[in-house]
Amino acid sequence: MKDFKTIEEQIDILKNRGLIFNDENKAKQILISNNYYNVINGYKDLFITQGSKDNFINGTTFEEIYHLYDFDKKIKDIFLEYILKVENNLRSYIAYYFSMYHGNDNYLKLDSFETLNNIPNVLPETKKNKIRNIQNLIGTIHKEIGKAIDTKEYINHYLVGYGFIPMWVLVNILSFGTLSKFLELMKQNERIQISQHFNILENELIQYTKLLAYFRNLCAHDDRIYNVKVPKYLYIPDNKYHSLLNLPKLKSMYMYGKNDLFALFITLKVMLSEKEFNTLYNKINGRIISLSKSLNVVSINDVLNIMNFPSNWQNIKKF
Repeated sequence: MKDFKTIEEQIDILKNRGLIFNDENKAKQILISNNYYNVINGYKDLFITQGSKDNFINGTTFEEIYHLYDFDKKIKDIFLEYILKVENNLRSYIAYYFSMYHGNDNYLKLDSFETLNNIPNVLPETKKNKIRNIQNLIGTIHKEIGKAIDTKEYINHYLVGYGFIPMWVLVNILSFGTLSKFLELMKQNERIQISQHFNILENELIQYTKLLAYFRNLCAHDDRIYNVKVPKYLYIPDNKYHSLLNLPKLKSMYMYGKNDLFALFITLKVMLSEKEFNTLYNKINGRIISLSKSLNVVSINDVLNIMNFPSNWQNIKKF
């Protein structure tokens, strides 16, 4: 565990490692208000001399590192805005189709979900795991309703006045992670009808939704996203954009757009309207152009490389 260091001591350490400060007073304010760890440790890697653990590339300024930090925050806000658009659509579709088949208040019943009981040749262990997952989901719904009673007046209104919360109201209080699990456990015919709104298969819908929930969580907690790599269970399926962009493969797996920020970009291409995606594209491209003007010892291509955006990433807008 490292000892506490004052802002002045932190700056002196960075200077000894070769970092240049053009405006030390402004840097002090940035570090104390944004946290040294978040700004420096989160974004220094591109600026470290090759073969060195701590020393910065000759000419690296604090301001250049901060521009990368600020770029990440800005694209985080942009991506979150468009993740929320898809999330809103999903909430509406899930509420509509679940209520169509099960009524207003049957989301706490095991048989309202895909238990696999009526599907032949399913292993008992598989059924057991599925039922366990449904019970866990129902437990999570109970907990999220419990939390909402004290914070959402409309939840209290329905519970006191009617004794239950209609499905189309419930979906508004579920976390996106819970909503993603709810979608995954719905009966297959319901998932298929929802997936048709996005012109994709239902298994693709489940995987895209999981990835969106993961990135939404990163954005909401202000975690770094520009160079993130997601766990293997979140890899998105191969789709037409991987092939249309002619992305390279390594051992049969695409090297871009499977487990990275570009995978999120592709997912939003799939699930947004053309107009919405074009606006998203223009906003992200604008931030990339803006960052390129603030870089000195590294190039925008270095940044795009660590973001795992392919060199022809802009072509996605054409398809």
